[in-house]
Amino acid sequence: MKKWLLAAAYVSLLCIAFIYRYDWLAWADKQTSFPVLLLLAFLFALIPFVPYKLIIASIAYAAGAWQGALICWLGTTLAALVVYGAVRTLLRDKGRAYLKRVPAMERFNRIMEQEPFAAVLLARLIPVIPQAAVNVYAGVAGFPFWSFMLATAIGKLPAIAVYAYAGGTFAEHPITGLLILLLYTALVTGGFVLYRKRLQRANRT
Repeated sequence: MKKWLLAAAYVSLLCIAFIYRYDWLAWADKQTSFPVLLLLAFLFALIPFVPYKLIIASIAYAAGAWQGALICWLGTTLAALVVYGAVRTLLRDKGRAYLKRVPAMERFNRIMEQEPFAAVLLARLIPVIPQAAVNVYAGVAGFPFWSFMLATAIGKLPAIAVYAYAGGTFAEHPITGLLILLLYTALVTGGFVLYRKRLQRANRT
Protein backbone atom coordinates (compact mmCIF):
# COMPACT_ATOMS: atom_id res chain seq x y z
CA MET A 1 0.00 0.00 0.00
CA LYS A 2 2.85 2.39 0.88
CA LYS A 3 4.48 1.77 -2.50
CA TRP A 4 1.29 2.80 -4.27
CA LEU A 5 1.03 5.91 -2.10
CA LEU A 6 4.63 6.87 -2.87
CA ALA A 7 4.07 6.25 -6.57
CA ALA A 8 0.89 8.36 -6.48
CA ALA A 9 2.74 11.15 -4.64
CA TYR A 10 5.55 11.06 -7.20
CA VAL A 11 3.16 11.21 -10.15
CA SER A 12 1.21 14.01 -8.47
CA LEU A 13 4.38 16.04 -8.04
CA LEU A 14 5.23 15.53 -11.71
CA CYS A 15 1.74 16.67 -12.71
CA ILE A 16 1.96 19.75 -10.49
CA ALA A 17 5.39 20.55 -11.92
CA PHE A 18 3.99 20.27 -15.45
CA ILE A 19 0.93 22.41 -14.73
CA TYR A 20 2.97 25.17 -13.11
CA ARG A 21 6.06 24.74 -15.28
CA TYR A 22 6.02 28.30 -16.62
CA ASP A 23 5.69 29.81 -13.14
CA TRP A 24 8.45 27.54 -11.87
CA LEU A 25 10.77 28.41 -14.78
CA ALA A 26 10.06 32.12 -14.36
CA TRP A 27 10.97 31.85 -10.69
CA ALA A 28 14.04 29.73 -11.43
CA ASP A 29 15.21 32.25 -14.03
CA LYS A 30 15.48 34.89 -11.29
CA GLN A 31 17.48 32.68 -8.92
CA THR A 32 21.13 33.19 -9.82
CA SER A 33 22.76 33.12 -6.38
CA PHE A 34 25.13 30.16 -6.11
CA PRO A 35 24.60 29.69 -2.32
CA VAL A 36 20.81 29.85 -2.64
CA LEU A 37 20.72 27.33 -5.48
CA LEU A 38 23.16 25.08 -3.64
CA LEU A 39 20.94 25.18 -0.54
CA LEU A 40 17.89 24.29 -2.65
CA ALA A 41 19.76 21.43 -4.34
CA PHE A 42 20.85 20.11 -0.94
CA LEU A 43 17.40 20.34 0.68
CA PHE A 44 15.54 18.76 -2.23
CA ALA A 45 18.07 15.91 -2.29
CA LEU A 46 17.12 15.06 1.30
CA ILE A 47 13.51 14.35 0.27
CA PRO A 48 13.38 10.83 -1.26
CA PHE A 49 10.14 11.16 -3.25
CA VAL A 50 10.98 14.49 -4.94
CA PRO A 51 11.62 14.02 -8.70
CA TYR A 52 15.19 15.25 -8.48
CA LYS A 53 15.73 15.17 -12.26
CA LEU A 54 13.33 18.12 -12.50
CA ILE A 55 15.31 19.94 -9.82
CA ILE A 56 18.54 19.41 -11.78
CA ALA A 57 16.98 20.68 -15.01
CA SER A 58 15.46 23.71 -13.26
CA ILE A 59 18.67 24.72 -11.52
CA ALA A 60 20.60 24.27 -14.77
CA TYR A 61 18.01 26.47 -16.47
CA ALA A 62 18.62 29.17 -13.85
CA ALA A 63 22.40 28.94 -13.57
CA GLY A 64 23.48 27.46 -16.88
CA ALA A 65 24.26 23.86 -17.71
CA TRP A 66 27.70 23.46 -16.21
CA GLN A 67 27.25 25.64 -13.14
CA GLY A 68 23.88 23.98 -12.57
CA ALA A 69 25.51 20.57 -12.81
CA LEU A 70 28.16 21.61 -10.28
CA ILE A 71 25.54 22.96 -7.89
CA CYS A 72 23.40 19.81 -8.08
CA TRP A 73 26.43 17.53 -7.83
CA LEU A 74 27.63 19.30 -4.68
CA GLY A 75 24.12 19.49 -3.21
CA THR A 76 23.18 15.86 -3.72
CA THR A 77 26.62 14.60 -2.64
CA LEU A 78 26.48 16.66 0.55
CA ALA A 79 22.96 15.39 1.24
CA ALA A 80 24.12 11.79 0.82
CA LEU A 81 27.01 12.39 3.24
CA VAL A 82 24.70 13.97 5.81
CA VAL A 83 22.31 11.00 5.73
CA TYR A 84 25.21 8.52 5.81
CA GLY A 85 26.82 10.33 8.76
CA ALA A 86 23.58 10.67 10.71
CA VAL A 87 22.72 6.98 10.32
CA ARG A 88 26.26 5.82 11.09
CA THR A 89 26.59 7.87 14.28
CA LEU A 90 23.07 8.31 15.65
CA LEU A 91 20.34 6.41 13.81
CA ARG A 92 21.54 2.87 13.10
CA ASP A 93 18.48 1.18 14.60
CA LYS A 94 16.12 3.35 12.59
CA GLY A 95 18.29 2.75 9.55
CA ARG A 96 17.98 -1.04 9.93
CA ALA A 97 14.20 -0.73 10.28
CA TYR A 98 14.04 1.35 7.10
CA LEU A 99 16.17 -1.11 5.10
CA LYS A 100 13.80 -3.96 5.94
CA ARG A 101 11.18 -2.14 3.87
CA VAL A 102 13.43 -2.04 0.77
CA PRO A 103 13.31 -5.51 -0.89
CA ALA A 104 15.96 -4.65 -3.49
CA MET A 105 18.56 -4.33 -0.73
CA GLU A 106 18.34 -8.06 0.03
CA ARG A 107 19.74 -8.91 -3.42
CA PHE A 108 22.40 -6.23 -3.14
CA ASN A 109 23.67 -7.03 0.35
CA ARG A 110 26.43 -9.47 -0.54
CA ILE A 111 27.98 -7.17 -3.12
CA MET A 112 27.77 -4.29 -0.66
CA GLU A 113 29.59 -6.29 2.00
CA GLN A 114 32.31 -7.66 -0.30
CA GLU A 115 33.10 -4.55 -2.37
CA PRO A 116 31.69 -1.39 -0.77
CA PHE A 117 33.25 1.09 -3.23
CA ALA A 118 32.20 -0.81 -6.37
CA ALA A 119 28.73 -1.51 -4.96
CA VAL A 120 28.03 2.14 -4.09
CA LEU A 121 29.41 3.25 -7.45
CA LEU A 122 27.14 0.82 -9.31
CA ALA A 123 24.15 1.81 -7.21
CA ARG A 124 24.73 5.45 -8.16
CA LEU A 125 25.15 4.69 -11.84
CA ILE A 126 22.15 2.42 -12.34
CA PRO A 127 18.58 2.77 -11.00
CA VAL A 128 18.45 -0.58 -9.22
CA ILE A 129 17.69 0.54 -5.69
CA PRO A 130 16.53 3.84 -4.13
CA GLN A 131 19.40 6.26 -3.59
CA ALA A 132 18.23 6.99 -0.04
CA ALA A 133 18.57 3.29 0.75
CA VAL A 134 22.18 3.33 -0.45
CA ASN A 135 22.99 6.17 1.96
CA VAL A 136 21.25 4.45 4.85
CA TYR A 137 22.83 1.05 4.15
CA ALA A 138 26.32 2.56 3.99
CA GLY A 139 25.73 4.23 7.36
CA VAL A 140 24.32 1.10 8.99
CA ALA A 141 27.16 -1.06 7.64
CA GLY A 142 29.78 1.49 8.64
CA PHE A 143 31.38 1.82 5.21
CA PRO A 144 34.64 3.81 5.18
CA PHE A 145 33.90 7.50 4.74
CA TRP A 146 36.29 8.09 1.85
CA SER A 147 35.13 5.06 -0.11
CA PHE A 148 31.51 6.09 0.24
CA MET A 149 32.21 9.72 -0.60
CA LEU A 150 34.32 9.00 -3.69
CA ALA A 151 31.94 6.34 -5.04
CA THR A 152 29.00 8.69 -4.49
CA ALA A 153 30.70 11.71 -6.04
CA ILE A 154 31.87 9.77 -9.11
CA GLY A 155 28.66 7.79 -9.55
CA LYS A 156 26.39 10.83 -9.49
CA LEU A 157 28.28 12.75 -12.17
CA PRO A 158 26.88 11.14 -15.37
CA ALA A 159 23.17 11.51 -14.60
CA ILE A 160 23.56 15.03 -13.24
CA ALA A 161 25.57 16.11 -16.27
CA VAL A 162 22.93 14.73 -18.64
CA TYR A 163 19.92 16.32 -16.96
CA ALA A 164 21.73 19.60 -16.34
CA TYR A 165 22.63 19.80 -20.01
CA ALA A 166 19.03 19.03 -20.94
CA GLY A 167 17.79 21.78 -18.65
CA GLY A 168 20.40 24.34 -19.61
CA THR A 169 21.06 23.97 -23.33
CA PHE A 170 18.89 21.30 -24.92
CA ALA A 171 16.69 23.83 -26.75
CA GLU A 172 19.74 25.43 -28.38
CA HIS A 173 21.69 22.24 -29.16
CA PRO A 174 19.19 19.38 -29.64
CA ILE A 175 21.53 17.09 -31.62
CA THR A 176 24.32 17.32 -29.06
CA GLY A 177 21.78 16.80 -26.31
CA LEU A 178 20.48 13.68 -28.03
CA LEU A 179 24.00 12.28 -28.38
CA ILE A 180 24.66 12.86 -24.70
CA LEU A 181 21.40 11.13 -23.78
CA LEU A 182 22.37 8.14 -25.95
CA LEU A 183 25.80 8.02 -24.33
CA TYR A 184 24.24 8.11 -20.90
CA THR A 185 21.82 5.33 -21.86
CA ALA A 186 24.76 3.20 -23.00
CA LEU A 187 26.58 3.90 -19.74
CA VAL A 188 23.57 2.94 -17.64
CA THR A 189 23.06 -0.23 -19.69
CA GLY A 190 26.70 -1.20 -19.26
CA GLY A 191 26.50 -0.54 -15.53
CA PHE A 192 23.40 -2.70 -15.25
CA VAL A 193 25.12 -5.58 -17.09
CA LEU A 194 28.12 -5.27 -14.76
CA TYR A 195 25.78 -5.24 -11.76
CA ARG A 196 24.05 -8.43 -12.91
CA LYS A 197 27.39 -10.19 -13.40
CA ARG A 198 28.60 -9.18 -9.95
CA LEU A 199 25.31 -10.26 -8.42
CA GLN A 200 25.51 -13.67 -10.11
CA ARG A 201 29.13 -14.09 -8.97
CA ALA A 202 28.19 -13.21 -5.40
CA ASN A 203 25.32 -15.70 -5.41
CA ARG A 204 27.65 -18.49 -6.56
CA THR A 205 30.14 -17.94 -3.72
